[in-house]
Amino acid sequence: MPSLPLFTTAYLLSLLLFHGQATLPWIWSMAFDTFGEKSVILFAWSAVFLLLGIRGGVSRQATEKLGWFILGFAMAQLCTGIQAAAHQQAQVPLACNKQTIQSEFRLLEKAFRDNNAQTWLIEHTPRDHAVATQCLVTGARLQNFVETVSTYRALQPGEYFRATVRIKSPKAPLQLEGFDVHRHWFANRIAGTAQFKSKLEQLPEQTTLNPLVWMERARLQIAGTIVTALQSHPEQALVLAMVVGDQGLISPEDREMFSATGIAHLVAISGLHITLFAMLAGKLFGALWRRSTRLCLRVPAPLAGSAFGLLFAVLYGLVAGWGVPAQRTVFMLFALFVGQVRGGMQSSWDTFFLALFLTLAFDNWAVLDTGFILSFGAVAVLIFVTQGHYHFIKPKHEFIANAVKAQYTVTIGLVLPCAMLFNQQSLISPLANALSIPWMSFVSTPLALLGGLTQQPVLLWLAGNSLSLQREWLVFFNELSWATLPIHNQPWWVNGLVGLGCLILILPAGLIPRWTGITLIALLLLPPPRPEHHDFWMTLMDVGQGTAISIQTQNHLLIYDAGPAFNARADSARRVVLPWMAAHGYRRADMFMLSHDDADHSGGAPLLLQKAPPVQFASSINKQHSLNLLAQTLKSDTAQCHVLKPWTWDGVTFTPIGLDTPAHSHQKLLAKNNQSCVLKVSNANHSVLLTGDIEAISEIALLTQHGANALKSRVLIVPHHGSKTSSTMPFLQAVRPEYALIQAGWENQFGHPHKAVIERYEAMGVQWSNTAQNGAMKWRFKHLDFQPEVDNAHALRQRYWHMHESGAKGR
Repeated sequence: MPSLPLFTTAYLLSLLLFHGQATLPWIWSMAFDTFGEKSVILFAWSAVFLLLGIRGGVSRQATEKLGWFILGFAMAQLCTGIQAAAHQQAQVPLACNKQTIQSEFRLLEKAFRDNNAQTWLIEHTPRDHAVATQCLVTGARLQNFVETVSTYRALQPGEYFRATVRIKSPKAPLQLEGFDVHRHWFANRIAGTAQFKSKLEQLPEQTTLNPLVWMERARLQIAGTIVTALQSHPEQALVLAMVVGDQGLISPEDREMFSATGIAHLVAISGLHITLFAMLAGKLFGALWRRSTRLCLRVPAPLAGSAFGLLFAVLYGLVAGWGVPAQRTVFMLFALFVGQVRGGMQSSWDTFFLALFLTLAFDNWAVLDTGFILSFGAVAVLIFVTQGHYHFIKPKHEFIANAVKAQYTVTIGLVLPCAMLFNQQSLISPLANALSIPWMSFVSTPLALLGGLTQQPVLLWLAGNSLSLQREWLVFFNELSWATLPIHNQPWWVNGLVGLGCLILILPAGLIPRWTGITLIALLLLPPPRPEHHDFWMTLMDVGQGTAISIQTQNHLLIYDAGPAFNARADSARRVVLPWMAAHGYRRADMFMLSHDDADHSGGAPLLLQKAPPVQFASSINKQHSLNLLAQTLKSDTAQCHVLKPWTWDGVTFTPIGLDTPAHSHQKLLAKNNQSCVLKVSNANHSVLLTGDIEAISEIALLTQHGANALKSRVLIVPHHGSKTSSTMPFLQAVRPEYALIQAGWENQFGHPHKAVIERYEAMGVQWSNTAQNGAMKWRFKHLDFQPEVDNAHALRQRYWHMHESGAKGR
């Protein structure tokens, strides 16, 4: 048996176990400090390749097979452990957060963003190593958002500059499920973020022979041509993504449409496109090679064509940003080329495992990438049904039949990954791909690539126009009510059975009844877990400096506030609230209560109303406010929260505690914060008081108007994120909370929660928790249990790349 599949399988399993660790074992930090990163890894891989060469790549005995398996497992631990230790030591320490330093840097890459802005990746390259040891080690990579790019247009990748920058540690909100930005930063060796605080002083260019630097400059040149040539074209962003892999200009709405129609894999450079153009380039070069008898006698034309096609694929992949799909395709083409050179028959599994091995060896964090799962998953399924033990697609079948069955196979094979990663399954995907794959492969992509490489605006415009035509059918498909099937999170055992069902459906007919597979896949539609009657669950989402809370009862959902808007493209509704609803099987809320119209509470409100119109929208804003008008347009009932009457859902009581604010009230009482909706949620043993951003004057008003008994609650959502203008002693003595929960951004500019406020809670013996340290928190209040059950994201999702989470405690 070939050794490579054994070695690669062990390497993959070892990586999965390694990346599941909560902390990094000390041995890897010690090894890195002692031997360094490159020397150990280079020596280890040299030994492996030597063994592969000596043994001929074949394991003949059980002990040899076991040996290769153990070696693969150990290699993954060694390489990933030392690299992880290097990544950790490069990260900006907490003590240096928001520090301003002056040093020297090298520009690695530029990516385009809206309004002529760019995102830069820079590397710390100080001449004075004393600077490096304080806050930034030499080689630390920082991500920087640059608004005034015209000032630095001349600066090219690979060039050096001196600047004063404000650095921040890699610390971001963390949810109980979904995308982990900390993992993304760590896998891409991003040590923190930076903000320029001075003009850039360009340093004399150092001679570089690094071909990757010149490739990055060429990539930037092509991207700049596309952005300039298609400045006013609606498909500018898509052409840019297709040619150089920069998706920064694609709107969130377009991303959602591509995902819903199942063509997201075609948006950036896909493996299909690289393979297609590599084959065309190889065929053309081979035809030219055949014209010379002398050349053919030295190297056969097919081999020369394959070599050129592989070279073209490598260059194409580098221009496209060298993402996981590009890596997988290039490495598979390389594996095919190796088989051609060896002159023997090479199975598709040999090609697959060689490509998998090279991808994992090149990037030990690729296994965490969504593209890795989808790319290798799709290829493995296709190999299994075409050249595995079961020949589901027969060689004699017609082309169209094979294409249809291949699409069916991939669709079934990726049902479970799509459900787990995206909480949806595109039902329109087969039809959308049947139209878009040939159109983009043979029309749009060739025009875009030729236009970019030859700097021809006419070709770029033709590519953009072809994509505009494609948009017509994508928009039509996207607007179909049945285009996507929402799928909520399921427990591990359900996912296991669903995977088995997918396997049954791609096996040949007659082995296992098809209805068995369909029944198992249908388990994805099992209802999501819900509280029992009289119970309720509360989730404090981690939205940074802002508020977004969900209250679940057996058959109802209340969303309290929608968090902040981060920029023109992103807000808490899109990043946090709507994904949370999808993961838990909600299409809409029964009530969306907006405490008040401040950016950190209402930033996500417009999108939440548009994407998931609630049954009722309650708020403290006036009737003519744009949000009320939007809710009415979307057929949601609107209400003023201060005059709402108590109601009961599934045995749980909801009591609005209104503020009586007549027209002659003090002006400060009429301010937005002090108009916040206050809501009490309770059952037999538990009560929670949601307070928005009320301050001292409203706390006194509530106490005066309603009395202490109305306010008394076991759990208090701390008013105004712990501001020193709230949480007054009379108010706390009235509420008498046992637990105080704070939603605040880590080291936010307002200093929330204030030290004096925390001391006040601690003096009363109140247990307090903050999303800034714990991430999102889920509290389960059972009417038969006096003690609430609590989950927090930091505890449940703790991984070694969250090294700053524990260090941020109590800050």
